Formats: sequence, C-alpha cells, structure tokens
Amino acid sequence: MPREPHPASQLHSSAAEQAMRAPLAMLHPSCWIPTISNLALNPVSISTRRKLASILLSVAIFATLAGLASRASGRPGIFAILNAIFVGTAVGFFEEFYVQSLRGRWIRNIHPLIAILIYTVIVVVFFLIAIHLSHLLLWPFYELSVPYRRLPFVIPVVIAFSVVGIVVMRTVHFIGIETLFHLTIGTYHRPVIQEKVLVFLDINDSTRLAEELGPVRTKSLVGKFLW
Repeated sequence: MPREPHPASQLHSSAAEQAMRAPLAMLHPSCWIPTISNLALNPVSISTRRKLASILLSVAIFATLAGLASRASGRPGIFAILNAIFVGTAVGFFEEFYVQSLRGRWIRNIHPLIAILIYTVIVVVFFLIAIHLSHLLLWPFYELSVPYRRLPFVIPVVIAFSVVGIVVMRTVHFIGIETLFHLTIGTYHRPVIQEKVLVFLDINDSTRLAEELGPVRTKSLVGKFLW
C-alpha cells in the first residue's frame, strides 16, 4: 500500500508553497493600492503655506536686491548672479531655520520697527559677506578688487530696499500672499457677494491649560491654529 506523507513534511511543503506565492502576490496590482494610498501627501495647513510663501518671497526679493546692487557697483553680471545666489540663500536659511523657529520667536514678538531694523542689519551683513566671497571666487578670472569706494552709495540702496522687502515678507506671513495680492489690486474696495465657510475653534479646558502654560506659551499655542 502507498505510504501517506508524514504530517511534518506536509507542513514544510505548504510553507514552501506560501513562500513561493508571496512574491507573485506582491506583483498583483491590487497590492499596489494600499502602498500608493500611504504615499499620498497630507494637506498643507494655512500657516505652513504662509510660512513657505514668506521664505520663497524673501529669497526672491533679496536675491534680486543683491543682483541689482552688484550691477550698480559697476561689476560684470557674473558678480551680480553670485551675490544674488549668496544673499538669497542666506536670507532663506535665516528665515527658515531661525526667524520662523522657536529660537527666533523673540524677533517675531518684539516691536515691528525694532525687528525691521535688526533684520535690515543682518541683510546688509549678508550682502557684505557675499560681495567679498564673489570677488574671492572670481579673482583668478577677473582680478577685480572689492569696490569699497562705491559702498557708501550702494549700502543705502540695500537698506532702503531691505526695509520694503521685510515689510512685504512680514505682511505675507501674517495675512497670506493671496490676501496681499487682492489688497494691492483693490479687490476688497469693490464689495461683492461671496459664499464663505466659518470655522469656530473651541479649546477644551482652556482655562486650566492657560494656567499651566502661562500667557506666553498659551499665545504661542493659539497662534499655531491661527497663523
């Protein structure tokens, strides 16, 4: 009589068959759907969009400013391009990793005029570092020294445009670039009927939370929901 296979051998064969079928199952299109859904991007919050818009706007504004100021100093276009890259990148990193972080909360909470003054000084320092770096890198090709004689005329231009740029950046950060655009073109001066959705935020046990966190940390917490 034929011998029946041992139960242990049946277990080994079924385990081997499952191991061979697993890669084939992974190739089936139905297995891709959960993976693709897991890779779906989460919606970006309003505060994050305003933050990114403020950072990108700061890079564009101060890169353009550095390029124009470099051209005004009588240097070739390559100097203006390098200075624009250096200053725009420096201001972007400063805005992202300091001003918009917890470490830079003090500069956001002080008087706006003092904050603009401090920010302007930092931009001027970035510009001076950038023109020295660009002349150092391009010295083997052009052998041009830093135009110190033109700096008394260039620096006031940098300061003036920096103040305007900083005011625009802070406005974009607080109200958003779309609102600023509509204010600029006068959309809100012509009343229209629009459908809007209002959302009311109620913080559970806010009194106890405010007592535990204190006024400064409570303000920061509420600010995360508003801007």
